[in-house]
Amino acid sequence: MLKTSLMLIFFVASTQICLSASSGGSTGSGSGDGDGSYVTMDEPNIFEKAFELINAKKYSEAYNELKSLNPSKSRDDLNNLLGFTARKSGNLAAAAKYYNAALEINPKHVGALQYQGELFITLDQIEKAKQNLDRIGKICWLFPCNEERLLEEAISQAVGD
Repeated sequence: MLKTSLMLIFFVASTQICLSASSGGSTGSGSGDGDGSYVTMDEPNIFEKAFELINAKKYSEAYNELKSLNPSKSRDDLNNLLGFTARKSGNLAAAAKYYNAALEINPKHVGALQYQGELFITLDQIEKAKQNLDRIGKICWLFPCNEERLLEEAISQAVGD
């Protein structure tokens, strides 16, 4: 009985880790809203120049760099980063379009859900941001994701908790 229980726990934990890794979890050098470091291991260096620009807070230049890319994979990550840099550059309509595109490709992309939630906060659509937080919580049900914590903090700050 104990052996069966331990095997079940191991299976559930492995599944959660795999889901998190395949859902756009950050594998880059940074975390959260400051960097947009959401890169899959398939193309770990394709966004390197864009990350340098993002870290330097040169969002418009990073956006232009990202627009020039045509990755064979990581299209969800590309759209997420385009959304991030568009939002940080003040182009909220483009940001919404790119987040939607990222989530259409990968509905469990926790980075896109977090950033889209932050866009919703900017647009004073707190309930939509909370819906994204709930979606992240369902994806990261076993182990909390950093994106969940960051969006939760942003919502709390926005509503004055």
